[in-house]
Amino acid sequence: MKTKYILLIFTVLILLIYSFNFVKSYAENKIISFLNSERFNNFIFLRIDDFLEKASEEELTEEEIDYYSNLINKILTKYQPVINRLNIQK
Repeated sequence: MKTKYILLIFTVLILLIYSFNFVKSYAENKIISFLNSERFNNFIFLRIDDFLEKASEEELTEEEIDYYSNLINKILTKYQPVINRLNIQK
């Protein structure tokens, strides 16, 4: 009798693990296919476009000017060798 219960518990455990793996892989595939879809790309482009449009309409505060100036200076400093190489190749 005990072996039947142990076998039943073992079978249910195997089925639960298999079901969990199946559901997990199905969800992963759905997420990956959604991220690679044209619909998602359009959504991202529209969000970026909306963000840029809102950003262009606002006036910058002095703190924002300092913040963005520091960011752009860091970017320019980091990529200065690349920028120089582009100017040489013209």
